[in-house]
Order: sequence, then C-alpha cells, then structure tokens
Amino acid sequence: MNKYTQFALLSASTLRMLPHILWYLRFRKTIDADLEQYGEGRGSVVTFIKVCTRQKVFRNLFYYRLGEYRSVFIKWLMPEEPTMHITCPDIGPGCHLEHTYATYLNADRIGRNFYCLHLVTLGNGRDGRPTIGDNVRIYTGATVFGKVTIGDNATIAAGTVVRKDVPPGCTVAGNPAEIIKEGRSK
Repeated sequence: MNKYTQFALLSASTLRMLPHILWYLRFRKTIDADLEQYGEGRGSVVTFIKVCTRQKVFRNLFYYRLGEYRSVFIKWLMPEEPTMHITCPDIGPGCHLEHTYATYLNADRIGRNFYCLHLVTLGNGRDGRPTIGDNVRIYTGATVFGKVTIGDNATIAAGTVVRKDVPPGCTVAGNPAEIIKEGRSK
C-alpha cells in the first residue's frame, strides 16, 4: 500500500477513533507496553491507530484495559472480536493476542508479556482458575483449567491440555501435559 493511500485510510480511521485516542492517552503507559508486542513500532498515537484499525483482537484487549463501563460507550464505533472473551481480574502489560478467535481467558491472573494464539481456553475447574506467570506463551488449541500455576517463561505447546502446575522455564506438550523441555531462559 503506498503512503498516500495509507495516510487517507488512517485519517478516516482517526475520526471514528477520537474517543479511543483520548482513552489511549489516559492509559498510555500500559497500552504502549501492549502495542510494542505487535511489531508496529514503539507506542504512539499513530501506532495505536494502526494496530487498533488492523487488529480486532487488540481492541478486545484495549476495551478490557478501559474496563467494562468505560468501554461500553465506544465499542460500537470499532467492534471487538466477538468470539474472544476476557474474564480476568489482572493482565500484566505487554500482552499480545494473535488471531485469537474462539479464545477464552478466564484466569485469576495473567503476568507480563503474555502471548496467546487462537482456540485457547483458560478456565475454571472444580477447584478454581489458573494463574499465569510472566513471559508465558500459549499456542493454538491449548487448554489450561483448574487451580494450576503456569510458571514464568513457560511455553504451552499447541493442543496441550494442562491440569497440573507447570514449573518456570519449561515447555509442555500433550494430553495430559508432559514436560518436553526444561530450563528455557529468557
């Protein structure tokens, strides 16, 4: 896309995004950490407009950051991904949600620099909800449920079903999840 076409599209998007931009400026510190994970450059209004226009799932995260009652008045201007659900009291900065249709994030806590792909379920078990550490990566189709703890720097492989704690730095795969690699450093 040439720079003039891109400028025209971004200008048109800016008009409907004015309320979004104002809220972005209010919560800039946390949202900038999220924006940096999307590979569009460092946080700025232009980066925010690009990512928010192109990435529906980023809007889910943005509306989550604003809170249910603040976001209800602006969601209609730029709808979120309808099959992505976030029910988590705390998600650390630097979150990157990629292609996350049919994804449910229902955890007690999600740490910093969380990366998640589509068809992932974090959910309730009989004993509670999972707790996700910092720098955790969860790949397509993984399921983590119950009161388990995923340690810092852990990786959950595609299609994995996690019902037990995952130690820090480990990679798990399979159903049920088994450690396939230990001690990943970051």
